[in-house]
Amino acid sequence: MSILPASLPQTSEEAFAYIGTIGTPTVDDFKLMICLEASGLSFYNALAAGAPSKEIADLLAANGREEMAHAKRLQKAIQLMTGEMFEIPSPQTNPYDTAPASLPVDEALLDNMAKGEFGGELMYEGWAQKMTDAEVAKLLRQNGKEERRHGERAEQAKALLTA
Repeated sequence: MSILPASLPQTSEEAFAYIGTIGTPTVDDFKLMICLEASGLSFYNALAAGAPSKEIADLLAANGREEMAHAKRLQKAIQLMTGEMFEIPSPQTNPYDTAPASLPVDEALLDNMAKGEFGGELMYEGWAQKMTDAEVAKLLRQNGKEERRHGERAEQAKALLTA
């Protein structure tokens, strides 16, 4: 049984496609993003485990830790908007947390990752502009700043990989 409303995508692939279509997010959209962001910890840990060097692994692991911070900020945004607490799912209960223990790291993956993270910055900024609550907007903008940093780390990892 999914923790997400049945009207929302139930797989990570569907969720990433869906989230790109959202102009003004709803509380349910934030719940979806909590699940996506929380799954980022497992994804980046799997990449770190498959990285060819400690330096690359450290960059990827840092992104994973910040993905969980994004989930916590979205949790806070929901609480500010509704007064309710949406629990961040564990990897076992998160419908989007499907990363294996290890994933290989290559140039194409790092390029796609950087593009996606830079896109995340723009998405969060666009959402922040639509918020009437200044604190919620601030939380979204912080996530966006970190998405940019994730893209920059992916570019750093690629430079190390190809050096």
